[in-house]
Amino acid sequence: SYYNGVVNKHPRPQRGLLTRPSLRVVQAYRHNVDERMKLLMQRDLSAEQAALVVLGLQHEQQHQELMLTDVKHLLSMNPLQPAYLDEALAASPQGAAIEWLKFDAALVEIGYAGQDFFFDNETPRHRQFVEAFQLASRLVTNGEFLAFVEAGGYQNSALWLSEGWDWVNVQQLTHPLYWQRGGAQNRVGWQEFTLHGLQPLDLQRPATHLSLFEADAYAHWAGARLPTEAEWECAAAGVARHDAAP
Repeated sequence: SYYNGVVNKHPRPQRGLLTRPSLRVVQAYRHNVDERMKLLMQRDLSAEQAALVVLGLQHEQQHQELMLTDVKHLLSMNPLQPAYLDEALAASPQGAAIEWLKFDAALVEIGYAGQDFFFDNETPRHRQFVEAFQLASRLVTNGEFLAFVEAGGYQNSALWLSEGWDWVNVQQLTHPLYWQRGGAQNRVGWQEFTLHGLQPLDLQRPATHLSLFEADAYAHWAGARLPTEAEWECAAAGVARHDAAP
C-alpha cells in the first residue's frame, strides 16, 4: 500500500478514538475539493491524468461503501438503534426456487479483458482449469439461513472451520451480526437491524453481512460448499453469455 511510504499510520484498532472535524468543516472541505476537481476536468487532460481521475472516483466509491458499512454498525450499537434512512423498507418479492446450474470441466480464461476501468488485481487474464461443478441460481435467503440457525448450526462444531469455531465460541455467537430475537416484551420473532432501523426479518431477502466462517458453515450444513473464485467467474461469464443470446 502506498500509505506505508507516506507516514506512520495511526493504529487501525484505535481509529475510533480520533476526533473528527465538525460537519460544517467537512462539508466545506468536500465542496472545496469538488470545485477544484471541476476546474481540473475542464482542461485537456493527458491519458495519464484522465486515468488518475477515474481511479480516484472508483476509490471514492469504495470509501462511500465503507462509510455506510461503518454507519450501520455504529447505529446498531446505539441502545436506541436509530435509523439512517426514514423511508420504509419495501418487502422483498417471493423468490424462485433454487436451481442448480451445471458447468462442465473446462480450461477457462479468467481475469479482466475489456477496455473499461479495472483494478490491477483483476489482471492479468489467464487460463485456469476447473472441474465440473454446480452453482445455485440465486443467493441464499434470510429464511434459508434462519433454518440453519434454528437447527443449531451455531452449536455444531462439525460444520465450522477450526478458526471459525474458535471465533463462534469466543464471541458467543448464536446468529448473524445484525439479527436479534424479539424479547419478552417484544414477541415479533426475529428482527434485523438495517439502514432503515430495526425491521422484522424479511425471509425472502438475501442473507447479508455474514462472515466467511458463517457462509462456509451454512454451505456445509446445506450439503454444498462455497464456490472458488475461478468457478464464480466462469459461471458469471457463462450466465451472462446465455442471457445475451437471442
